[in-house]
Amino acid sequence: MKKINMSLMERYLLLLDRFVDKLDESGFSEAEITEQSYLFCAGFYIKYQQDIENLTFSNREVVLSFLLLSYYCHIEKISDDLIDKARLNKVFLSIISFIINNGGRTERIYVHEKKKYDANKLIRASTNVRKSGCRL
Repeated sequence: MKKINMSLMERYLLLLDRFVDKLDESGFSEAEITEQSYLFCAGFYIKYQQDIENLTFSNREVVLSFLLLSYYCHIEKISDDLIDKARLNKVFLSIISFIINNGGRTERIYVHEKKKYDANKLIRASTNVRKSGCRL
């Protein structure tokens, strides 16, 4: 199989498309798919883009910026047979509406997910220290 070289944004779009596929196949409603997709977007951003956060934006605006940038700048680089672009367009519009209409809620989701991710990083770091036999 040929190895495909793609950017982080393109990988993000592929993963989101597959995530939405699974939710759709599982019978989730459109509102549930939108909310879970926002959670996916926030989590992906937290994991891969912490170093580019711009503190002049609220957390939800940073996620929205990442969402829009990845879609509008990278969607055409991905072959039509790899993702359903029309569906992703619809999902992105739903996520944007969700972010805009649920400001406080999306901010709380982001903060909660960031705390979980940071705590998990600390747990992994302390586990690695114990495994290596280092003493503090």
